[in-house]
Formats: sequence, C-alpha cells, structure tokens
Amino acid sequence: QRLGGRFTMGLLALALLLVVLEFILHRHGEVAAEDFPLFPALFGFAAFLFIVQVGKWLRMMIMRDEDYYDD
Repeated sequence: QRLGGRFTMGLLALALLLVVLEFILHRHGEVAAEDFPLFPALFGFAAFLFIVQVGKWLRMMIMRDEDYYDD
C-alpha cells in the first residue's frame, strides 16, 4: 500500500477509536449542550459549513471582473 493509503487508514482508525471513547468516557462540559454525545464533532462540522457559506457570500460581494483594472 502507498503511504497515503496507510495514512488514511490510520486516520480512520483514530476516528473510530475516538467515537468509541466518546461513549465510554465522560467529558465535563461548561454547558449542558456539551454533554451531548458527539457534540464536538457536530459543532465543528456546523462551524465548517458556516465558514464555507460565509466565504461564498463574501466572494459574491467582493469579486470583480477580470478586466477590472484595465478600465
């Protein structure tokens, strides 16, 4: 297997281990919502989606034509 394949398998194994540990170990969150199972993963994914969407909106607002400086 290539190095990339081994690296991907290692990441998948780590992710699986963390999901299993999520249900075994208890995290002590600051607020009650943080005690919900898989909260960090869901929150991180929602933040990722938000950042990508804001980036799309910013691109539409700021983007100029290719010949903007030629005029």
